Amino acid sequence: YAELGVLSAAADPGGLELRPFAVDRLVLVAARGHRLAAERAVRFAEILDEPFVGLAEGALQDHLDARAAMIGGRLKMRIKARTFEGVTALVGRGVGIGIIPATAARRTRRRAETAAIRLTDAWTVRRLAVCVAQGAALSPDARSLYAHLAGSDDALSQPKGER
Repeated sequence: YAELGVLSAAADPGGLELRPFAVDRLVLVAARGHRLAAERAVRFAEILDEPFVGLAEGALQDHLDARAAMIGGRLKMRIKARTFEGVTALVGRGVGIGIIPATAARRTRRRAETAAIRLTDAWTVRRLAVCVAQGAALSPDARSLYAHLAGSDDALSQPKGER
């Protein structure tokens, strides 16, 4: 059981209370010697024929697969990694290209010897939200973290009826 989480603000919130948290961009990562590494930007549709390093599981990989299907394509998955660091390590070795958040690409680019290329598709700019179950009684630490991430000193500091 997790007291709070981070997800795309575009997701169906169900029984969750969402607060804006950050904006993150998905980028293409390629080995520095790859032909795409010299590009400043590419469209998602342009890379569907490339060998791909994906994530073993999770919402991001599901989202990428769905986006490929929406344009009548499919990612040519060569291998899957468990983490963004694993994706960039394999990409840096020339196994294929990948798509990860720009923050992860910046964190790993030197060690993995990769280049980050901007994706021009509007959906690659993700608005992230911090979330909690509606009406949840959070621990003091979780309440403090939620307030900090949501950018509000009083987020969830009072019961819903007293706001």
